[in-house]
Amino acid sequence: MKTILQYGLQRSGTNYFAALMKREFRVKFLNRNKDRGSPMQKHFRLYDEKHLVPEPQYRNELYVRNFEEFENVLEIKPDFYVVISKDPFSWLLSYRKWVEKCSWPQVQHHYLMEYNLFYKKWLEFARQSDRIFFVTYRDLIVNHRPVLARLESAMELKPRRFRWLFQPTMNQVPHSNRFDDERRDFYIHQEFLKQYSDEERSQLNQMIDHAMLCELGYADFG
Repeated sequence: MKTILQYGLQRSGTNYFAALMKREFRVKFLNRNKDRGSPMQKHFRLYDEKHLVPEPQYRNELYVRNFEEFENVLEIKPDFYVVISKDPFSWLLSYRKWVEKCSWPQVQHHYLMEYNLFYKKWLEFARQSDRIFFVTYRDLIVNHRPVLARLESAMELKPRRFRWLFQPTMNQVPHSNRFDDERRDFYIHQEFLKQYSDEERSQLNQMIDHAMLCELGYADFG
């Protein structure tokens, strides 16, 4: 059984991805949630700008220069790492709602700064290891089969017995609202863009790191 540590900002689809993987393959996720500031926690902020971590529970004082140093502080080293991301425009809307729902303290920075820093750090690590994989939430909901097939081949995963008995799609995962066709179309057809004014959309396009987005798989962003 292969072991995995997954990472992603809140509201990026980490629960959905884990549910899909556990349904299809014999895998074990090593992430732990008891200590929100632990590097074993899936939302762990690796970036050095710790003052930008918006919620005190997730703040940490871990500074690592490279992937090897990061692995050396882990309690258990996994076989693979998977980093989940969501389109920045879609993610920002959901993240703001999450912040309000959880009553996180107000911040002086724009949340897209966190997005840039979080994923740029993992892309930097990916250049130092072939055990780090990236998955976009959009690809998962459009058609998760090619995504899982890619991971199955690269990680040499063993299929779970009788997986054909399960439904082809999942409508409910922990900590998420029920996912129906309307919500799926909302993401696939980028309906979320309508919730931004032209001015704000232009500002966000200037703030986000487009080179980073291309590496993550969002070549058509903006």
